[in-house]
Amino acid sequence: MFQKDLGTSFAACFVDVIIMSRMKGWRRNYEDNPGRGDKIRFDRRVLKILKHVKTWQLLVVLVVFVMLAAIFLRLNNIGMMERREALIEADKTGNIIKVQNAARELQNYVARHMNTTTGRVALQTLYDQDFNKVVEENKQPDVENGDYQAAMVKCRQSYPRGGQNWAKCVADSIGVSEYEITTSPLPSPDTYYISYASVRWSSDLAGVSVMICALLIITVILRAVFVLVLKIVLKFKYRATE
Repeated sequence: MFQKDLGTSFAACFVDVIIMSRMKGWRRNYEDNPGRGDKIRFDRRVLKILKHVKTWQLLVVLVVFVMLAAIFLRLNNIGMMERREALIEADKTGNIIKVQNAARELQNYVARHMNTTTGRVALQTLYDQDFNKVVEENKQPDVENGDYQAAMVKCRQSYPRGGQNWAKCVADSIGVSEYEITTSPLPSPDTYYISYASVRWSSDLAGVSVMICALLIITVILRAVFVLVLKIVLKFKYRATE
């Protein structure tokens, strides 16, 4: 019994000596590096918080917003096409007021929405009206109207953009000089095209979803870099405290 108590007392004293030596080492390290322990605990808390937000969770959210952005961008483009088609239908009426109103509505829509570039929209009816008006005003009275109309239709097939080549074609068809066909300049086809370019970013649903996608991509990249750097820093700090 006495031997057992002696052995137990000796073991307890040995454990106390080890604990006291470790406490002295910790105290000495704290005195030599005040605040290091708090910094390490802070870094570990930050790393723990970052680990709670998983990369795969961010990627799932990113995929969702990419799909939403694609849908909203497509809706913007569909809205542009509807207004562009309305402009083409207005041109077919030959009413300049309707064309102006449709063109203004298309321009306003494109200016407020991204992914809505129109491309070149030809105002063919207005061009034909002005073209025929200029030609009719300068038609020579001795030219038969039937022959003249037939030559116009025939040459428009070869030269749909008009110009001097068209005038020469008509003149050759009815046997007169091209200068007898028209003395006024024919309307330029380039002035009868409408084209609007969309903004790079808009504050609509498409623009907001695209911005969120960009922020999520930046967040994923920065999180991966920050976690890697923080692990390296903590590794060197632990080495320094040993």
